[in-house]
Amino acid sequence: MSDLESMMSRILDKKLANIIESTPKVEDFPKDILYKRKDAAIRLQISLPTLDAWTRAGIINGRRIGTRIYYTEKDINDALKKACK
Repeated sequence: MSDLESMMSRILDKKLANIIESTPKVEDFPKDILYKRKDAAIRLQISLPTLDAWTRAGIINGRRIGTRIYYTEKDINDALKKACK
């Protein structure tokens, strides 16, 4: 029984270590504030349908949280650089 317990403990430790390694850390998330679609469109001086088209085309990266899409300052600046080329 003791061997079985130690084997199970090792297996669980390995599995938990894999889960912990694959979980994103707090510092991996963007530190910028998140802009709602309307705010991002205003900052880019484009309409909401254009923002949606740019997101689908990959000109700007959006972050989906639940059912909403948010944009960071970096996303907006990178989109401006891509749009100007």
